[in-house]
Amino acid sequence: MKQKLITAILTAIAILSPLLIVPNFLNSNYNILKLWTLLIGGFLLIILLLCQYKDLKLDKKDICILLFLGLICISTFLSSDIAKSIFGEENRYEGLLVFASYVCIYLSAKKYFKFEKMEDFFNILFIVSMVIGILGILQNYIITDDTLRPFFNKGICSTFGNSNFFGSFISLVLPITICLFILKKNKRSFVLALVMFFNMLSSGTRSAWVAFGAIAILGIFYLIKQKNKVYYKRFFLLLLCFMFIFVFVLIDPKSVMKNKFAQMKNDINTSLHGGLEGTMGSGRIEIWEMTLKLIVQKPIFGCGTDNLESGLYTNCFEEFAQFSSRTATVPDKAHNEYLHIAATIGIPALVIYLIFLGMILLPKIRHMLSDKIVFVISITIISYLVQAFFNISTIGIAPLFWMLLGLADNENFLNSLKIE
Repeated sequence: MKQKLITAILTAIAILSPLLIVPNFLNSNYNILKLWTLLIGGFLLIILLLCQYKDLKLDKKDICILLFLGLICISTFLSSDIAKSIFGEENRYEGLLVFASYVCIYLSAKKYFKFEKMEDFFNILFIVSMVIGILGILQNYIITDDTLRPFFNKGICSTFGNSNFFGSFISLVLPITICLFILKKNKRSFVLALVMFFNMLSSGTRSAWVAFGAIAILGIFYLIKQKNKVYYKRFFLLLLCFMFIFVFVLIDPKSVMKNKFAQMKNDINTSLHGGLEGTMGSGRIEIWEMTLKLIVQKPIFGCGTDNLESGLYTNCFEEFAQFSSRTATVPDKAHNEYLHIAATIGIPALVIYLIFLGMILLPKIRHMLSDKIVFVISITIISYLVQAFFNISTIGIAPLFWMLLGLADNENFLNSLKIE
């Protein structure tokens, strides 16, 4: 019974976290429903996990992620703004409570997730992803007043409120859909892959482009090793469709893709002739430089969980003021998940987090070429981790990633996929 409850809660989180969003006329905190989904779901999961504590066996990965959570607790209570570090920055909400929910999602997915018919679970995820993808396409062509932001008139962001967040979601979904079509001839995955590829281009999310380039290289290498003519035919069909979509988006006069390409070209030329400048990467270089300076000053426990804005203001005021004056914004995320962890929680926390990821991913990589399921899971994790170099963790997508990490270590889940 408890296993069914845990599976139901995880499924609800996987559905609601990416879907729920609040338009401006109801509440400017558009992520508030995602937050409550995570807090309620995490609270229920931790109760169910504690009820199972006698049977709950922890391995090295579990101990590692619990140590990570322990460092988050220490960083939170050493923060200059403890309340913010507990609940998180407004509309970001990645404080101690949400990180605790992530860890519960990972442990629950790893230990107890079990769907009677896995096809039903994937049908649910397909519907959710298709709704999100179609909304992203509509946002290309529907413009309204600000009352419906971030649904409309906020760029191509679907249900995430920001195109970068949408790119993170695409980086998780696109590798799976491509693999399912090429390896299993799943026609619905073919359609969803086209929808997500269109959104990846039209949203102009360059972090997702980089992730797509990385998985494309790995995917081509995998296909060459397989030497399967049927796979090749499906690959070239998908490639042809992707090329058609690329041209269609490129010639669209409203497309932001051309502007993003121009920015990338200018950044590359600038770096080749004059080195890196702070304004490159939409100001990411400048944020990274400030963040690195903060890490040097607060190396052990950081400036406090999700407290980057205050940390930069206090410790890097001159650079903070210049950036805010130039961009009319304040940096509350490092736009690099790894730097953000080091700056807010500390270098030891980052090291433990990377060890945790390595313990999950490295054994999988050894079997990527010989096991289809392992390949799909591994390439999806890699896709997310690549885009994380240029993006931020957000409560609409991070729960899906932590759930994926848990499922990657769930032997019952993996075996059921092999059977079906």
